[in-house]
Amino acid sequence: MDVLCAPAPIPPPRELKTKRALDALMTQSSDRTRWELGGNCNFVIAAARLGLSAASAGHVGDDRYGEFVARELAIEGVQHVELISRHDRAHVSALAETLVCFVLSDGAGAHAFCSRYDLGPWPLMRDVSEVSNDARDALRRCRAVFVNGFVFDELKPRAVKHAVGLAKSNGAGVFFDPGPRAFTFADATNASRLEALDVALCAADVVLATEEELAALTGVPLRSAPERYAEAIFNYPNSAAEWVVVKRGADGAFLVTRDGHSVAVGCPVVKVGDTVGCGDSSAAAYVLGYLRARAEPALDVGEALETTVTLATHVGSATAMNLGAGRNVARAETVLDLLSEGATGKTRGVSKVAAAAARSVLQDAVARRGSSQIQLS
Repeated sequence: MDVLCAPAPIPPPRELKTKRALDALMTQSSDRTRWELGGNCNFVIAAARLGLSAASAGHVGDDRYGEFVARELAIEGVQHVELISRHDRAHVSALAETLVCFVLSDGAGAHAFCSRYDLGPWPLMRDVSEVSNDARDALRRCRAVFVNGFVFDELKPRAVKHAVGLAKSNGAGVFFDPGPRAFTFADATNASRLEALDVALCAADVVLATEEELAALTGVPLRSAPERYAEAIFNYPNSAAEWVVVKRGADGAFLVTRDGHSVAVGCPVVKVGDTVGCGDSSAAAYVLGYLRARAEPALDVGEALETTVTLATHVGSATAMNLGAGRNVARAETVLDLLSEGATGKTRGVSKVAAAAARSVLQDAVARRGSSQIQLS
């Protein structure tokens, strides 16, 4: 659960990522007006709003924060599936509390986070020995599973590998976004982080990351051509990646496929509230586009890719218009409005044809919301 702090100068990491800072911030956690859903909730809420059937396989504690998260997810049409078995919930003390993360913003678009993630010891749920039966069932039924880098701060790599393997055994696509934790994976002195990177890249069909994150993961110099980052991901030993998405913020996104296709798309210029959750919400659009391409093999590959990236950049922009993420991520109506503008040629770097096609894809997905044809976990 996120607690959104009032805009203020953001302390440097050496001051923010400390127990003292977290203890001071915890005194603000009783203000329910600042409570918001965070983490992968950003992704599953966006997925549900884009017409996908979404569930969250994760853990919340038996406290007021956990009750809030589960209730608000249900209101958004997202099922919460408890990831941890009853046995482990009863015996692992770290599972008693819901993780609370404080979101700091400077009021000009920059943001930072402070939570128990920053303090360790990692992984936070290192004593978890098994996945619950409900989570097993959900993972085996899903068509896609989204994993971010923070999960390796929660669970041991082999636990993540097992959970993702349940989804892949049924042919599900795996999406990996390393996020800010990308900078911890390429530590040659940390065997656990190297194992985590191996689990992620050997499972992920789609890797989504910023240029900075890809540079950290691959060792390819910053400001290199997107194809160089993609090539490094594709060439990783036993890499499963089919798509690599290079997120470029206000400059849009670049998608490269293993079989040599690539597309660059811009994004709408909007008044920015903040950028929290933009990447998480745009990931839902990539899932929608990926599943569409799988379901309709007759689609022209180039057009399908451009439509997908166009939808994703518009979802990210729609999220940036709001303050905070969680329930403030993009709504379909806002995305459709932005795509309508793009379809008239008003958006730099966006094809009118692709914007119109993305609008049609989103309208169709929302119209069949709740259909069992597309399952997401």
